Amino acid sequence: MNSEMQKQALESSKKVLGVSEHKFTSADLFGNTNSVLIDHRGVMYTLRITQFGKLILTK
Repeated sequence: MNSEMQKQALESSKKVLGVSEHKFTSADLFGNTNSVLIDHRGVMYTLRITQFGKLILTK
């Protein structure tokens, strides 16, 4: 299955399941910092950008 077909299948399944998502750029999330706190169901997580530009999520 090529990437275009995968995209179409994913979008189709989202419509069937009623799933929606929000898209953010890392610049939107981080601004001029390298980490953000995320409260997920009362549990705090830290999402940070490593020195190599990767994202790490920790509890």
